[in-house]
Amino acid sequence: MTITTENQAVIPIHKLQGIASSIIGVTSIIFNLLLVGMVKSGTEPPTPMSTALSVLSNGMLCVNLIGIALGFFGAKDSSSRKLYPLFGLTLNVAILMSFLVLALVGLSMKAP
Repeated sequence: MTITTENQAVIPIHKLQGIASSIIGVTSIIFNLLLVGMVKSGTEPPTPMSTALSVLSNGMLCVNLIGIALGFFGAKDSSSRKLYPLFGLTLNVAILMSFLVLALVGLSMKAP
């Protein structure tokens, strides 16, 4: 039994779009867990560090939007596997939704 190039099955591979989307999602989860840990510790960071964390948090939101776009395009690609794009989409959308929920909770707490 010999294998020739004529009868080989086409095996879909993982493309870089899906892998990048899932890496962005995992990195964002880790970063957000660190931020939550700093908030739960109860100590207030110095003003420059607080400003830097705010800028990094907003930057991660923008990167999550990029991760959502990469995951969408990776999932739409018919010649690749769908594991990493769907995993990245799930993580990035979950982070984005958690930020929106936290923002709404924060706004409702400030209202009288």
